[in-house]
Amino acid sequence: MRLVLSTMIASNTIGQTVRHNRIGGDARDRIAGARWVSRRLNTRIEQDRLIVGNGTQSLLGLIFYEVLGANSVLLTEALTYPVLKPLAQRFGISVEPVRIDELGLIPSDLENAIGRTCAKAIFCNPTIQNPTTAVMPEDRRAILVSIARRHNVVIIEDDVLGALHGLSPRPLAAIGPDVVWYIQSLSKCVALGLRVAYLVAPDAVQRDRLVASAANHSFWFPSGLAAEAATTLIESGEIQRVAGAIRTESEVRRQIAVSILGKHGIRSQAGGLHIWLPVEKFGTALSFTAAADRIGVKVRPAEMFAASPADERLPIPAAVRVALTSPNTHQELVAGLDHLARLLGNDTHPVPATSQLD
Repeated sequence: MRLVLSTMIASNTIGQTVRHNRIGGDARDRIAGARWVSRRLNTRIEQDRLIVGNGTQSLLGLIFYEVLGANSVLLTEALTYPVLKPLAQRFGISVEPVRIDELGLIPSDLENAIGRTCAKAIFCNPTIQNPTTAVMPEDRRAILVSIARRHNVVIIEDDVLGALHGLSPRPLAAIGPDVVWYIQSLSKCVALGLRVAYLVAPDAVQRDRLVASAANHSFWFPSGLAAEAATTLIESGEIQRVAGAIRTESEVRRQIAVSILGKHGIRSQAGGLHIWLPVEKFGTALSFTAAADRIGVKVRPAEMFAASPADERLPIPAAVRVALTSPNTHQELVAGLDHLARLLGNDTHPVPATSQLD
């Protein structure tokens, strides 16, 4: 990153480069972005299908506004990206949960939900799902694409950790490009502060329609500096080194977590930046979260990710998401995980199931 930024600063054209808005990215940004996502999709993506935005949330907002519209229904995993529901509600969209298992969305439940709600779209995170770390196998992905085609429903695929996980299984967008809006952010595989994400539309016509619908609203445009940095990273090949270093470090941290918490049934995946930790002995994830907070460890309870309140059909599991990248050093990570291990192994002072977050 230092090398790329130094090169940009030394350029005689940097002032002119960042002078104008880049509505959906300029041609150079789109060519570079298409080159980058093509690696993950393992197929050539033309730049006329690609949009460059200032992050996943802004791109989701564009899709919600133009593709779904107010008073429509969006289906998602029962545990999902916490920002999804409030963001959708801003656009007048209702979010309905679909049951999941250890592999992700359950196809039969998805099909039933489409019939029940007349949903227009499905949002899912099939590779290292947030928060459960589930990786959906390719045969199930093919079934989901088939369901979407049969019911004329679009899929919004969030592949934020796909670049760290590897080429297999293929993204939904590689299986059913005609029904998938594919989003890949650089927040996890390069840098959170870069604020650049790529959206691949099903075709160029839909891409142009989406951009035209919000071309006068700059809230979603990538900043000139961020777009230039991302494009330079891709063009120079440096992005592969950065992503490779993050992948290596994430695996070191994952193995540390497995060595300390493995006996407690954690779920984790190669390329993942978090683990999913069952905490049934505490009654609820909220109880464990409160207990962890009292000893200085921050975790996120399953309730934070629930697309709807718990009921008999969709109970919220007693489990928490533990971020492995927040600690600055391995020593800090080990200390925090050791605290959690002792908390799970302590039977002398159980936390009441009615405890809440402070």
